[in-house]
Amino acid sequence: MNKQTVTETNIAGVDCGKLFDQSINPVSFCEDPRKIIPNYGSIVYTIWNRSGEWIYVGIGGLGQSPATPLKKRNPVSRILQHQSGRRSGDQFCIYVHDYYIVPRIEPETYQFIRGDLDRMTKDFIRNELCYRFIVLQTEDSIEKVRKIESKLKSGYLSYGKPLLNGV
Repeated sequence: MNKQTVTETNIAGVDCGKLFDQSINPVSFCEDPRKIIPNYGSIVYTIWNRSGEWIYVGIGGLGQSPATPLKKRNPVSRILQHQSGRRSGDQFCIYVHDYYIVPRIEPETYQFIRGDLDRMTKDFIRNELCYRFIVLQTEDSIEKVRKIESKLKSGYLSYGKPLLNGV
């Protein structure tokens, strides 16, 4: 991974270097994010596989609208949603399912069991993936995390683009 200075990792006035800093241990999806992530604000996070490959960038804590009061923005809910492995309504879980789970399924031997694909997705996320995050607790955090996510998806920094949702 490339080393960059703080000014090189600054997006929207936010140092995004922590999202890529390998000296910071990533958080396993097995851990309870409510014990790690503050209970209000907005979040930007990068998701990594066991090989250290950056696979996804996401945001949370947006609230119902840009006018959602800061203390009502829940940065933890998105991580909890990903942990669940449920593909319905979660684009990240769909990406994980399509990219990692489907190739492992052997059509000759697979037997459909209701909820099994979501369970397989959940198990993969919890056992194989981890994340790094930054929380913004400012009134303009929604706009800032959106801008950061967009820039990171496009490869704005020298880290390249995330595997699953780069543009």
